[in-house]
Amino acid sequence: MRLSWASFLVAVGAVNGIPSKPPSSYDFGYEHNAYGSHPLTVFKSAAELEVPKLDVLQYSKACESSLYTLMTPRGGATREPQATILDSNGDLIWTSSWQGQQLYNLMVQEYRGEKYLTFWAGNDAVGGHGAGTIIMLDKTYTLFKEVRAANGLDADLHDFRITDAGTALITVYEVVQRDLSEVGKKKIGPVWDCLIQEVDLETGQAVFQWRALDHWNLADSFREIGDDGEGDRAYDFFHMNSIDKDSRGNYLTSSRYMHSLTYINGTTGEVIWILGGKRNMFRDLSNNTATNFAYQHDARWSGNDTITLFDNGVDDVHRDIADTRGLKLKIDENNMTVSVVAEYFNPHKIHGISQGSFQSLSNGNVLLGYGNSAAFTEFASNGDVLCDTHFGPESRFGTAEVQSYRVYKYEWHGWPTTTPSSAIRRNSSRHWNFYVTWNGATEVSKWILQGSNSINATNEDWKELTRTKRLGFETEFELVKSYPRYLRAVAVHSEGHMLGVSEALDKRTVEDQLVYSYGFNFMDYDAWTIQIAMSCGGLLVVGLLFRVGFVAWRNRPKAYRQLPTTPN
Repeated sequence: MRLSWASFLVAVGAVNGIPSKPPSSYDFGYEHNAYGSHPLTVFKSAAELEVPKLDVLQYSKACESSLYTLMTPRGGATREPQATILDSNGDLIWTSSWQGQQLYNLMVQEYRGEKYLTFWAGNDAVGGHGAGTIIMLDKTYTLFKEVRAANGLDADLHDFRITDAGTALITVYEVVQRDLSEVGKKKIGPVWDCLIQEVDLETGQAVFQWRALDHWNLADSFREIGDDGEGDRAYDFFHMNSIDKDSRGNYLTSSRYMHSLTYINGTTGEVIWILGGKRNMFRDLSNNTATNFAYQHDARWSGNDTITLFDNGVDDVHRDIADTRGLKLKIDENNMTVSVVAEYFNPHKIHGISQGSFQSLSNGNVLLGYGNSAAFTEFASNGDVLCDTHFGPESRFGTAEVQSYRVYKYEWHGWPTTTPSSAIRRNSSRHWNFYVTWNGATEVSKWILQGSNSINATNEDWKELTRTKRLGFETEFELVKSYPRYLRAVAVHSEGHMLGVSEALDKRTVEDQLVYSYGFNFMDYDAWTIQIAMSCGGLLVVGLLFRVGFVAWRNRPKAYRQLPTTPN
């Protein structure tokens, strides 16, 4: 089999831990459950972490690689829900199970000039909604605020957006009693009302509140009441899943079961207009493709006259009535017309039966997260697919075994106050290595392995043994017998100062299984090209020696002894 020079470089890079973006490929085993319903990346020094292993089906350099990917994996195949940040290579940056609660909607948001991680935590088994609080973590992953809904109500999981005014938009659900005769039940019964609350983050008081039941009829819903509206089974007729506030101070909200967006006056609470559904007020200039969205999520303004949304098109009952798409719409409020600017379809025609997200990235790309299906796809602005990634097998899409409410991309800088985690473990070749990780640390440029023969040594007494660039979440150092008894790793910033130090580990526990190291041992991957050059040089020398020997053999003197022609 022929091996190209490029393949050789990739192979050398893989052996030495140099990351390279592989060409996009379809891992048949991954996608058909060969690695289980929830394939994981496992770390020697942080075995307790549950981190999804990605399958990159399509890759382009045009994808936004300067940002991190944020998601909240959960589902029947996961051990527990996680809030997770990955880099553009799919390597872990940070993950947390946050007190074992259900977790949704991980974002980076700004409040009073500082960046915070925000996510919802609580009980999501409340009729398809949530009863919980919003968590705000600062750059050290320390709890800054736990935000609650106002007026004694629980914060719902669907949306939490911090405004420039220092307030927060929160979706809230509340059970109220309602006459059900308009939907075929001649009785009073429980209904889930949906509320928009804008809450002052300092006082916790609501500065604005809006109720769907004050402006919508039960009969406007596309969801049949069935057995709901009786006993403790409240009828979810509206199902609010996103809120956006524009520069005019008005609110845009998405209703899954109305198949519509409602634009609300921010002062009076009156409905200004409705897009889509039974009460649509717009003339569709795109042959009904601008207003036929259904079960949609994550509707946002993108400029003054453009709206983006994740059009599920299907739900868990009607799974095959449409292809899920991202949708960008142009709104003309003067003439009350709407038209399609762009549509975004996954190349595998995923049917997102619940949840989902649409994010407009700063470089013009569009990122879709497929909610109930463990996938996210990045598109060019015109709808061309750039990168397509799965974090669970496609054969299990729609089963809710692995899912993430939304998937977003953000810039983030984390400075954890924890200590780096380390361990001495065997690698796949059965050699003993020192491994180190630091959950949440984004600023580590290099790791230095230090050694000392005293556990109580001062910092000055710890001697550098080797160093290497941080190339992924976990960094490894080969252990050799000549190293001192105690080992630790130091995290170093790109500017050269120390960020943190792991606890010292005793090498003596495995010392009888180590060997002395001779020859070259380039552990600093700044010198990986030297390793390649040395390898190639060695091969060249061997080749030249072989050539010289071959030529000498062919040119050897040919002397023959006269053999007798008759027997003795």
